[in-house]
Amino acid sequence: MRDRFTFSIQIGAEGRSRDFRIGRTGLAVATGVLALFFVVATQFIYDYRENLSKVRELHALRNRVSEQNLTLYSLNAKFESLETEVERIRTLDARVRSLVHINEALRPGRKGTGTGGGIGGAETPETTAMNRMDSLLEFRCDQLKESLLVDGKNLEVICERLDVRRTYLESLPSLWPARGFLASGFGVRLSPFTDTKVFHHGLDIGAAKGNPARAAAGGKVVRSGFEALYGNLVVIDHGNGYRTLYAHLSKRLVAEGDIVQRGNVIGKVGKTGRTTGPHLHYEVHVNGLPVNPIRFLN
Repeated sequence: MRDRFTFSIQIGAEGRSRDFRIGRTGLAVATGVLALFFVVATQFIYDYRENLSKVRELHALRNRVSEQNLTLYSLNAKFESLETEVERIRTLDARVRSLVHINEALRPGRKGTGTGGGIGGAETPETTAMNRMDSLLEFRCDQLKESLLVDGKNLEVICERLDVRRTYLESLPSLWPARGFLASGFGVRLSPFTDTKVFHHGLDIGAAKGNPARAAAGGKVVRSGFEALYGNLVVIDHGNGYRTLYAHLSKRLVAEGDIVQRGNVIGKVGKTGRTTGPHLHYEVHVNGLPVNPIRFLN
């Protein structure tokens, strides 16, 4: 076998060449070095591509984290807005309670950590978990949800109380039943028929014949007829023990069983029955007893 190998390399355009001679051992060493260089270069290229892919993934993750942070800060701002709205609702709740005189024990924040002093203040969440925005938002969301549940239940109580109060107020005969002047009041007076002192059970409102007589409050007509003393009369039951009577009407415009609203015309002013002239005799009865209508009229 040959112990040496000759390599000829041409240099330049003139064709000059140089010869290199290398032995078998040198050739083996050179081949090994080239092989090692190829392996190292291949590994470097592989690692470079792998690292480049990881860098791209890291960049994408950073972008996603930035977007999520923006979303979390936006949600945090919305929670602050909701908390402001809840505080406004609580302020209105306190005003309504003061108007309807509901027991102070029903106010939110009396037990647990749901409302009142439980939200806000100087309280700091646990360092390891609550400092993270997502955990903080979850914590505030739970507080807000509990607060809204408590406030919602209390508002339901207020609504029930207001419904009762509204029904009661609607049953009060507070509207003047006719336009005119007060000819005679409630109480002891001198009878225009006998010239003796008698007790007058209502009001006499002087008005022209044919003027409208209106329901002082909403209710159900329980009587519509004629009596010798009252003439044409209408009686309305308003509930809660309140009834009103309208007498001396020239015309009745409602029948028994009719449902009327506050201000509805139920008849016309007249002078039927025992009377000296056209007027509306108006009475208010509470639990069957006549009371002074002036107590309820606006």
